Amino acid sequence: MSKRRYSRFELPLLVLVAVILLVTSCGQPAATPAPTTPPEVPAATSAPAPTVAPVLTVVEELASKAQSEAKVISSYGMPDAWANYGAIFGEFQNRYGNVPQDIDMGGPEALTRMTEENASKNDLADVRVGFAMQLADLGLTSDYKVSCWDIWPEGQKGVGKDGSIWMTTYRGTIGWIVNTTLVEKVPYSWAELNSPAYKGMISYLDPTVAATGMSIVESASYAMSGDPYNYTAGVDYLAKLHKAGLVGIVDSRTDISKFQRGEIGILINWDYNLMNWQQTLGVPSEVVIPADGSISSGYSVVIAKNAPEPYTARLFMEYLLCGDGQKLYAEGFVTPMNPNVKLSAETVAKFPPLEQYAKVVTIDYKKEGDVSDALKAAWAKAVGAQ
Repeated sequence: MSKRRYSRFELPLLVLVAVILLVTSCGQPAATPAPTTPPEVPAATSAPAPTVAPVLTVVEELASKAQSEAKVISSYGMPDAWANYGAIFGEFQNRYGNVPQDIDMGGPEALTRMTEENASKNDLADVRVGFAMQLADLGLTSDYKVSCWDIWPEGQKGVGKDGSIWMTTYRGTIGWIVNTTLVEKVPYSWAELNSPAYKGMISYLDPTVAATGMSIVESASYAMSGDPYNYTAGVDYLAKLHKAGLVGIVDSRTDISKFQRGEIGILINWDYNLMNWQQTLGVPSEVVIPADGSISSGYSVVIAKNAPEPYTARLFMEYLLCGDGQKLYAEGFVTPMNPNVKLSAETVAKFPPLEQYAKVVTIDYKKEGDVSDALKAAWAKAVGAQ
């Protein structure tokens, strides 16, 4: 097919038509692009934002619930002079306003009273772990597990009847404090302690009413026989001290006033108490961890099953075990149990060098429980009537 040829008159006309069409097209408004974000809804028609309740921490929730309870916190066996409880309860009162009300007593007495009272007269009790286990087995402790329960060391917590629980709260080692003004030669072992030079100067706690007294028997037993549960060895040793007139006082509960007044020169107790007294009593003294053997053991703070202030008690336990209470234990020379507690270098420096604890054994609570009644009976028969 042959191409058409335009005449010299037709070609200019075609060009003119093309220009007119182009100009007409450029004059039309451009299309509006689709928006990339949805348009805002006018404020008058927007839906109200949903209200989200704040998430309360465990401590905040307990503190809120505790507001409806009496502003006290009642305890057995937690006096100010023991395990830095003066500072521990003082800080708790500063934070939450609860006034501490303690009745000082030993573990055996606390066990008896809480059993008779169906654990309804006190909020808390500080007892030897063995007694805490007994209370839990009787269903007399709370089933409340603190928020740091899962990180607690193995063998240092347990569950008894109806979910009643116990936890080792802190631990210490048996030793003695010596008034260096009264005592010329400081005894550094149980063997050296049995000397006429200390006539009437020694004091310790009664094992039949104070758990610390049981630990003292166990410590002497370990030094004498290599077995802390061979209680006859410890009882026989203490009987010798009594018969020689070396023991001046056997107390039913800790009494530092006699040591402070100079009525006794050697006071046997837990290392944390001894170091605290050395710092605070104003008596020239030396603290001794016996070189021929001693025992380390834990204590447990439990919540009474039917505590008058249950939420206050739970709040206190969160503070004591999972919060600053563990640091305050350490500031009072008490060894805390929370493995995650962070102590300052200044606090760590307060503790004696580790080499002083070279011959210290940690008590097995089950074995201790198996011999505790026999230990108390043997001691009472050998020296209790003297």
